[in-house]
Amino acid sequence: MPLVFILLLGLMRFDAMPETNIDFEKILPRATAGWTKTGPAKTYTPATLSTYIDGGAELYISYGFKKALSLKYADAAENEISVDIFDMGSSPDAFGVFAHSRETIDNAFGQGSEYAAGLLTFWKDRFYVSILAYPETPAKKDVVFELGRTIAKAIGSDGALPPIIALLPEENLIPESAKYFHHYVWLNSFYFVSNENVLDIGNDTPAALGKYRHPGGNLFLLLVRYPDEARAEAAGKKFGRQVLGGAADDIGPLKDGRFAGLRRLSGLLAVVFNAPDAPTVRAILAKTKE
Repeated sequence: MPLVFILLLGLMRFDAMPETNIDFEKILPRATAGWTKTGPAKTYTPATLSTYIDGGAELYISYGFKKALSLKYADAAENEISVDIFDMGSSPDAFGVFAHSRETIDNAFGQGSEYAAGLLTFWKDRFYVSILAYPETPAKKDVVFELGRTIAKAIGSDGALPPIIALLPEENLIPESAKYFHHYVWLNSFYFVSNENVLDIGNDTPAALGKYRHPGGNLFLLLVRYPDEARAEAAGKKFGRQVLGGAADDIGPLKDGRFAGLRRLSGLLAVVFNAPDAPTVRAILAKTKE
């Protein structure tokens, strides 16, 4: 049997495998430590998520959000603990949503977690989980952690990180700064470049952004993977014209006096922002590998 046919057959089998459905509502306890479910869980889809997260649904939808389950616990004083479980459809997108706002590195729950002021968030496989108990108390924190452990255990398997994250050079990288996205608006939320999509970032162009320590001030490295070399080349030329002012070597100063520059490696674009000078841009770009 030809090798190409075998590979295609394997891909077909993989794509045909159904996603594992987890009955989180059944798995989570009806009551724990004086806290009781207030009613059946509510579910949300991309069409209805904005009715639950007013003004915040766009973040999840831009990462390919599929569905969410939301339920609440209450104690005798009617204090609430909110549990939200988002099925993002893939582990890279679950990581992307989690990493979007994280400020620390912690692996106490799932494949990465963060806890502060009564809010626990973590990701595991294709799920992003948020458990909120505000205002925080030691007793509430214990319940939040118990629910978090129950959910993480129920998910079972781990998922893969976005492959492009591994291409960020490790030297001087601030680990908690690593972001993953495939919508240009999120680049601007981390480092403003342009109101236009000057790098042609879309659903078919996974991107990673990292912040790096440097004596001349922290700088950013953006990596964007394009479906083919022609698309990467076109995006690089557009960025060179509109952001770098047509600089001959694709490195130049921005309006604030800081430097930016790009390098194309086949279908990958590497772009440095906020560097103190051109030599620093060249040094960082030289460390990037396809």
